[in-house]
Amino acid sequence: MSRSIRVTKAVAVASLFGAATIVAPAANAAQEPSMTITLGATVTGKTVDVAYKDSGVQYYANDGRKAMSRYGAMAFFVDYGDDSDPDGYDGRPGLTCETTGPTSPFRDSVSSGYSHTYRKAGTYTITATGYYCGEGGLQTVEKTTTVNIAKPAPAPKVSAAAHIEYTVDGLTATLVPSVTGTQHEMKYGRNKHAKYGVPLVYTMSFPEGAEVSGGATKGGIKRATCTKHGSVEFDPVMLSGDPVAVTFPKPGTYEVTLSADVCTSQRIVSKTVTIVVPPTDPTPTDPTPEPTTPTPKPTEPTPTPTTPVPTTPAPTTPVPTTPVPTTPAPTTPVPTTPAPTTPVPTTPAPTTPAPTTPAPTTPVPTTPTTNTTVPTTTTSTTAATTPGTGPKVETDRMGDDTNALSLGVAGLVGAGALGGIVVARRRLQQ
Repeated sequence: MSRSIRVTKAVAVASLFGAATIVAPAANAAQEPSMTITLGATVTGKTVDVAYKDSGVQYYANDGRKAMSRYGAMAFFVDYGDDSDPDGYDGRPGLTCETTGPTSPFRDSVSSGYSHTYRKAGTYTITATGYYCGEGGLQTVEKTTTVNIAKPAPAPKVSAAAHIEYTVDGLTATLVPSVTGTQHEMKYGRNKHAKYGVPLVYTMSFPEGAEVSGGATKGGIKRATCTKHGSVEFDPVMLSGDPVAVTFPKPGTYEVTLSADVCTSQRIVSKTVTIVVPPTDPTPTDPTPEPTTPTPKPTEPTPTPTTPVPTTPAPTTPVPTTPVPTTPAPTTPVPTTPAPTTPVPTTPAPTTPAPTTPAPTTPVPTTPTTNTTVPTTTTSTTAATTPGTGPKVETDRMGDDTNALSLGVAGLVGAGALGGIVVARRRLQQ
């Protein structure tokens, strides 16, 4: 080991182990050589911090060319009582101690202290050894202190769990991953007790064909390792602060997995969720009632064909036009039937026309055009009843002709034609 020294009134001695402060003597006066060591130790867990100081008076040291005063001890070391290497400073190489002559004071102080970590619990004796130039040459002084390294408390129990919360909108699911619980501290670089509330590594896996956007689907702390010390709570926002949007190719059932490497005994925690994506457009089910509502519409047109049926009565409307009820005009002549009594035909031969009474049956075919002519026949019956006066007329010379006339009139009335009356009159006139 080496240490650089600057000789001034106040010299700071730097080394790998700390800094020593040396104060130059006030004068070159002969004093009895001696050395005093102060040693302190502070224990934290398995680690001890040692504070070392020394002071005294010693003879000059000779480098082979000349004797010179030294402002620090020839050497000092701190042994921790185990098999580890000691800490300290060694300025002896290349120097020898004077045994007589002038003396000079010296002092060393390791301000930053020495630190050491024991591998296991137990009681250890720390020994500080100082070297100076005294009577008879190089002399040593020791100082000891005892430290007790207790068994470490059992590592706190830690456990972690992975979670995925999600919502579905159409073909897109919004995922919120998180890890909850606790884990041990991490060792990251020089920090042996890094309290990170995130997994060492985490990743999310998605089905083939899914499009992922937003959020962090993987991450962690690179070059960190787990310890078995302490307990750190996971920060759920570290993973869930930015949700992940996943768009699936079509409706169906899909699986998404979150896997995390954490500082617990189980190390790997994971969570798989099954996401059901319903049909993207539920409206197809809604319109189906709409077709049912229009179905009445087809039934509405069906009545329209029936409406033409009422148009068929249109031909019946001519019935009012056929008011061949003008045929009632022949009924009016029925009262005029007494008029034939004036043309008194003497020829009874017209009785032969009586067989022509079937002729009224021939007009019946014409009557089918309207059933209204039937009532006219009833009037003809009345006309037939008028011949009931026949017995009275039979006393006349025109009785037979009158019968023939009334028969003819009845036939003509049944036929609904005035022409028949004219023919009958002509015959009577003949």
